[in-house]
Amino acid sequence: MKRSHHVRTVAAAAAALFALLWIVPQGHASDEVTVSDLQAVARSLGFLENLRTDDGIAIGIVYAPEQAAAGALAAQVAERLGAIPGPKEAKFRPVVISTGSLGQIQDGLGVVFLMPGASEHAGEILEAIRRRHLVSISTDAACLDRKCCVLLIRTEHRVDIVLDSALADAVGARFTPVFTMMVKRK
Repeated sequence: MKRSHHVRTVAAAAAALFALLWIVPQGHASDEVTVSDLQAVARSLGFLENLRTDDGIAIGIVYAPEQAAAGALAAQVAERLGAIPGPKEAKFRPVVISTGSLGQIQDGLGVVFLMPGASEHAGEILEAIRRRHLVSISTDAACLDRKCCVLLIRTEHRVDIVLDSALADAVGARFTPVFTMMVKRK
């Protein structure tokens, strides 16, 4: 009986992941964060085993303040993300944070979304996510190159998800086995 339940659970998780991978992406510029990107972020977080969803999901939207209009773009992403249902129908509670304020991150934050360009501050980001055990996610490939994001999620032509396994271990992120089998790992 237990094995049958386990097989059904794995099959359901695999079906959900395949649904995630078949999102019809919107075309976008490399520095734009689309609704499709944010929907893929929300679905991917559903595979995070140790994500607390009791009172919503506090997620920091991290931007580099020296970039023109970065704060306004981060606020726009926060607004969009706030309208998307999270895993288990949890509500996202986005908080806009500049890279200079990472040292004062509030307790209760479990995830940070790195806006394009934020990875220029990889040192501060790494310090904050390791100290606070935060899962960092971005649509900006530079964050993966600078080793400051646990998940890179892109939906430009198709859904691509890359997991930095070493960083995930360092911050204590535990994803379901089905998820880790289906995504690219670095």
